[in-house]
Amino acid sequence: MSLRAENLTVRFGNKIVLDDLNFVCSSGEMTAIVGENGAGKSTLMNCLSGALNFEGLVTLNNRPIKSMSIAQQAQYRAVLPQHSTINFPLDVREIVRLALALTSLSHDDQEAIINDSLKLVDARQFVNRDYLKLSGGEKQRVQIARVLAQLRAYDHEHSRFLLLDEPTSALDLKHQYAILSMLRELCSAASMRDIGALVILHDLNLASLYCDKVLLLKGGTLIKHDTPRIVFEGSRINDTFGINVFIDSHPDTQQPYLVPRI
Repeated sequence: MSLRAENLTVRFGNKIVLDDLNFVCSSGEMTAIVGENGAGKSTLMNCLSGALNFEGLVTLNNRPIKSMSIAQQAQYRAVLPQHSTINFPLDVREIVRLALALTSLSHDDQEAIINDSLKLVDARQFVNRDYLKLSGGEKQRVQIARVLAQLRAYDHEHSRFLLLDEPTSALDLKHQYAILSMLRELCSAASMRDIGALVILHDLNLASLYCDKVLLLKGGTLIKHDTPRIVFEGSRINDTFGINVFIDSHPDTQQPYLVPRI
């Protein structure tokens, strides 16, 4: 099963922000969405999540998302927006529980999902703390736990997708690698092959190390959608980002590793 875009176009007035995008993201895969600032990454994510009107077709498990209610979409995809603003003094447990508001799970089942989700992001130790008093990176990990909890709440036979807009933006080095490694394992685990993830990343090396596919945008146009080894080619990176890079293989994974030339 998959998340598919066909002839996806977005216009803001007379300006075309996304121009006739066509691609398929499959369950069991982790896909990075990369591109320069203003390339259309967040706009694309908003279309895939059903938060923005668009021309063309987006289907989730072969169903057009325009025909699905928000409650129906919530069963098959969980969204981490670029900015999550919460101004209420809730503790961390209750922030994660927000993801379960539309479910009929028992209190005990909710508690199990909340605890497991916080453990996955290394946030179990501040489950009872006031969310507003956490650091930026700690808040980000709690928000990631929230979308994981939503996905766990609808554990059924259909494919489910995580849509994450810059999940590593506020994280320290350790947790950048830890979170992406956890997402990679979640998608590739034999028992969880019905989960796929689309992740907006600015660090091309993180995208190369952890993602099966890369979706490269420039000026609202899809430049390439393929494996990191194919997408991350020197002249393509130069044309897209305006920077010369030296590309070698990572010593552990043999995936492309990019070093800017000075």
